[in-house]
Amino acid sequence: MEEYLKNIERLSRNTDCIFREEEDGAFLFDPETGNLKFINNMGVNIYQLCDGKMTVRDIISLVSENYQDISSKQIEDDVKVFLRSLIEMEFLRREETQHE
Repeated sequence: MEEYLKNIERLSRNTDCIFREEEDGAFLFDPETGNLKFINNMGVNIYQLCDGKMTVRDIISLVSENYQDISSKQIEDDVKVFLRSLIEMEFLRREETQHE
């Protein structure tokens, strides 16, 4: 099965979306599509790492450093599911990747 989100991909935030931080997370709203999503504090941290420079692998590595009691495979799976959902809702965009 082909992997939908590759570790070398770089993601960036859709600058047309509204990001509103709350005490226990944040709301993402895309006025163009009407998509609205609430993300918890962990999701906020991951979302903010999507700067177009860090790869998916970099993001997973940083999350793994902060949650050493969770298996790296579980973190990788969870982060990729979360990132895919934000791509599908158009809150994140794929950057052009150069082969490494």
